[in-house]
Amino acid sequence: MPIAVIFITVSLLVIALKYLVKTPSNLFDVLVLGNLVLYAATFFSFNFYLKAINNKNTLGFLKMVYGAMFLKMGICIAAVMMYAFTVKPVSKAAILVFFGLYFVYTFAEVKIVTRLNKQHKNA
Repeated sequence: MPIAVIFITVSLLVIALKYLVKTPSNLFDVLVLGNLVLYAATFFSFNFYLKAINNKNTLGFLKMVYGAMFLKMGICIAAVMMYAFTVKPVSKAAILVFFGLYFVYTFAEVKIVTRLNKQHKNA
């Protein structure tokens, strides 16, 4: 739920700023798509974390946690590379904001998983 709140808040903020600032750049369009990519990547990695919490084997737990981190990071790097190769000129501000959002999503995800892990009886 908090991840969805972050997604909706950031999307509405970016769309509102797009109409308030009215610059000819594609910065805001890139940020909306980047936010969507981060939401999808967080959704997939969060499923890995949930499997890790329920795994009784330590090695299985670590595989799932590292797999989730690499999956999310890989999706984000692939999205930035696709953007850099397809759109000219590249907006450095969009890339920096995208990775700032990456840290926001990751922080929220870790906070949720930590809370769930404390509630889990096998942890």
